Amino acid sequence: TTIISSAGNSGHGYGTMGMPGISSFGISVGAVTSNDFVGYGPFKDQPRFGNTTDHSDHVVDFSARGPGVIGDPKPDLMSIGAYSFVPSAITKYLSKDGETRESFGVFGGTSMSAPIAAGSAALLVESLKEKSVSYDPFMIRNLLMSSADDLRNDPLTQGAGLVNALDAVRIVNGHGGKFMVHNDATFSNIKQVIDVPLSSFNSDLFGIDEFSLSDNTFPMTSWYGGRLNPGEETTTTYTIENSNNYPIDVTIKPETLKLVEKLEMSGKTEPHLQDPILKEPKTYRPNYIKLSDIPAEHRIANETSIIHPDSSLMILNLHFPFDTFMNQTDMTYADDLKISSLYVYDWDDKNTDDEISSNELSMVSRGGSWGTVQEIRITDPLEKFENEPVVGVYPVPKIFSFWTGNTNQNSTSMDYSLSTSYYQNVLWDDVVVDKEITIPPNNSSKVSATLSVSPDKQTGVYQGFLSFEGKYHKIKSPVSYGVLETVEKDAKQTLISGSAGDTLYGNGYVKGAFDMTSRYMAGDWRQYYFDIQDNTINSATIDFEWENDNTNFTVFMIDPQGKIIQTNFPPGVFGEFMGWPTSDWLGTSAFSQGGTFYPLKNKDNTSTVLFAPINQTGIHTLLVHSTLFDGTSITEPISLAAKFTTIVPDEKSPE
Repeated sequence: TTIISSAGNSGHGYGTMGMPGISSFGISVGAVTSNDFVGYGPFKDQPRFGNTTDHSDHVVDFSARGPGVIGDPKPDLMSIGAYSFVPSAITKYLSKDGETRESFGVFGGTSMSAPIAAGSAALLVESLKEKSVSYDPFMIRNLLMSSADDLRNDPLTQGAGLVNALDAVRIVNGHGGKFMVHNDATFSNIKQVIDVPLSSFNSDLFGIDEFSLSDNTFPMTSWYGGRLNPGEETTTTYTIENSNNYPIDVTIKPETLKLVEKLEMSGKTEPHLQDPILKEPKTYRPNYIKLSDIPAEHRIANETSIIHPDSSLMILNLHFPFDTFMNQTDMTYADDLKISSLYVYDWDDKNTDDEISSNELSMVSRGGSWGTVQEIRITDPLEKFENEPVVGVYPVPKIFSFWTGNTNQNSTSMDYSLSTSYYQNVLWDDVVVDKEITIPPNNSSKVSATLSVSPDKQTGVYQGFLSFEGKYHKIKSPVSYGVLETVEKDAKQTLISGSAGDTLYGNGYVKGAFDMTSRYMAGDWRQYYFDIQDNTINSATIDFEWENDNTNFTVFMIDPQGKIIQTNFPPGVFGEFMGWPTSDWLGTSAFSQGGTFYPLKNKDNTSTVLFAPINQTGIHTLLVHSTLFDGTSITEPISLAAKFTTIVPDEKSPE
């Protein structure tokens, strides 16, 4: 059985996927945009949504991101999730008494993306059966990932890319120069990590003898390099399968995304502005900023180049201070919230009056969360704008309460900062691979790839791609690996030194991504690994630090069996009787079905300490969750220090 599941809607932070999408061997699907909803239902006659449905296939802000819980590359694929039409009969939304329900309705989320991918898998199975080709879930996964369209994002955001059922079928039938790739190391590397937790699991609860993974090795398109020490290297063999009746030449290149330019400006919102066309009461437009009005270095050489000429990905971020987002003088926490959401448009000044109106705007994408940082990602931005790029900052007209929702109080102006970050694909130095290979017709060829960890690498998760490019086809194989920190007894080890980061994944910083209306997983997560081999060590002290008072973190220590052995905010009775994971969580409310967090502190405003028991050797994982974010910048540096020791009474020797 091929398991295809939603990545989840807790983005735009990293590490935000939950079960079952986080399963290493299942297929998890994130969401991209489709603007079919523009002009329909509640989106009709709203200036902020523009006037066309032309744009699609950009990663949507709420799509949950990887890595997986062991550091493997997730999600696997992307599909439409924001938003499109589905038969009303298959959704849970029913008409009220006396109303006529329409045959189709707007639906969205990764709960839409996964069924679309499952439909693609069904078409693929049908094609395999027609060819009398035997298959298993790993072949289905590899075919779908090998045929996906690159969205130009990082692997922890997009996986292999956008599902393309037609190209998957073409691979099976040997058409169009399409081909498939997979490697032989991922399955065994995952198995090595999860064998210990599986062996300790009580399988009697499920009426089976024991949980275990096959001793066979199954091929997988993505490459998980496992957990490695600084200075160590690992190798895998990729197989490239060509089912065409002619040879194909494939160029192989390790790639990663590099920030090439970042533009920034500050402003103050003006709420309750009206559109020149749609002037209905209580109908408001965004504050508009022309992208060309934001100073940019690349325009010194080319004044007409609004977008950086080398960019393959453009990320727009809107952020505002926590004190602006939440009125902290209010007696009740989170009872006075205001945000601005973020839009980007292609503006065609039809009447050449230099005045922006909704009938001249084609919405490219949007982002909006109840937090301090908004995000929009635009794939291949040079190709997406026929006219002039315009950013819309939309002040939500009313003040909201986490507890009750709309307070019916008018929102006021708020200070904000807007940034535009341009990325391009560059060579990834972590991987060395043969650069070119010819695959004979109806045959396969093998190529070796070696991943090397530099001696100065800090603990954490690292990621990139292996790109396989033929004349008519390109495959992006997601790659990730974890770096271990070898524990030295009684020595203070500075494991992570805070670093300035960009809006992609890094181990020395987190990005602002919390959302008071999303689920517990929302925010930004990091993973760090401690390799403990001294069996006399029985305790750990973890010191975790950040910069801003309003930022907050929950920290978890996980033992080699996968059990949480300590957190800085234990749930206490809330965990016992209400199922809360930690005591800084506030649960759900009438406004928020996901819940939010309260800024508990156990040391001071910018650090927390964790004391964890150690009762076994092996690899222990520290999970760090950014639950609240100050918002004075897009990212915030973090630092991590640890000391592992033995604590016993004076009269007793270490064991």
